[in-house]
Amino acid sequence: MGSRKLWLAVVVMLMAGCSGASPSASLATPSPAPPTASPAPSPTASAAPAPTGLPTPSTGGTLPTAGGWRPVPDQASVTEVEFLHVVWTGARFVATGVTLDDSGGTFLDSSDGLVWHRQPASTARVYPGSLTAGPGGVVAVGTMNDEPASWFSPDGMSWTVRADAFPATPTGSDTIRVTAVVATDHGWLAVGREDLSCNTNCGLAPVRAMAWTSSDGLHWVRIPDQASFSTAAMTGVVRSGAGFVAVGNAGIHAAAWASPDGVTWSRIRDSSLFHALPNVDPSLWTLVEGVAAGHGVVVAVGTDGPGGGHGPTARAWWTADGLTWAQASGDGFMQGELRSVAATAEGFLAIGASSERCLGGIWASVDAQAWQCSAANRAMAGFDPWAAAASESAEIAVGYGGGPEPHPDGLPGAVWWRPVP
Repeated sequence: MGSRKLWLAVVVMLMAGCSGASPSASLATPSPAPPTASPAPSPTASAAPAPTGLPTPSTGGTLPTAGGWRPVPDQASVTEVEFLHVVWTGARFVATGVTLDDSGGTFLDSSDGLVWHRQPASTARVYPGSLTAGPGGVVAVGTMNDEPASWFSPDGMSWTVRADAFPATPTGSDTIRVTAVVATDHGWLAVGREDLSCNTNCGLAPVRAMAWTSSDGLHWVRIPDQASFSTAAMTGVVRSGAGFVAVGNAGIHAAAWASPDGVTWSRIRDSSLFHALPNVDPSLWTLVEGVAAGHGVVVAVGTDGPGGGHGPTARAWWTADGLTWAQASGDGFMQGELRSVAATAEGFLAIGASSERCLGGIWASVDAQAWQCSAANRAMAGFDPWAAAASESAEIAVGYGGGPEPHPDGLPGAVWWRPVP
């Protein structure tokens, strides 16, 4: 069980980029606007009572906690799967996960976020991870026998998988990881990273960021290497009004890219904004794991590594144009972690490991600039969310843990639900 848990953490850390299916409005500048950096020839960065537990079968297993969240009704399709990612397709929620019995990865679907259907599990060592929805259907990326693979579905219910979807590296010996995918006007765009084949510390020294395009979600063409990809890794990508924005890492600090077409990428010039907070330890790494677009902005989330007598610190950034970035503030960010972010009808939800000040690991923001814990109730202690999504009427957070009776093979999967505020 320990090794599988480690695999889960590594897969989700690398896949990142919860792009979701939220509409991406034109990036009009919000108020106040991010601070403008000096001109440069390249882009510039700058406790509440517990619920009573009375059953409410129509809308979840218990009365809502503070923030309106409640667990979905008890069901094997949820408790026997640890969720990795989730999107709203316009008709249903579709999620990926890994089964607790290690039989492989699986897809799940729900029309309302409350009652879930687990689709037939893949065979062992087949793990869909990150996914996105668009007008052409749903695409997932992950691994099959430890090699990059891709899945396509017209509706999120029936899937076609391709094992050799992504071309090998020129040397054929390095490791390729496909971390995120987003819909385009003509198909799909995926991003990822190339690492030297090694056993330890590979994630801190990527060879290059990578990107691919596909017309059908199954056959991918690698975008030519370019200077902005060197010694960096892309972990998330979204479509914006001005093109595409990708986030990731370069060395031990965060990084961001902008592209008008998904093919030619400009790296945002490095800034202290993308480094660990100086009041913690400026030498620590900063990992960016999620990005979302909506309401005229792009928001990225991540974590500063632990050290200097502190635990990890959650981080969030936002931009109105993909080029000029500002740092967001967050209540309960200290000793928190952020793994993914999703646009909702009301704003955004950021998801991560719980902290003492945000036990359920869910933060909400209406503008991406200031974040408040949305899951501080003790009833949510132990919930470990990995992703969120929203329909017009409901918001959900998926992950594992938080159940009163742990599964004999490990922590149970979990979904928390609330109506759109």
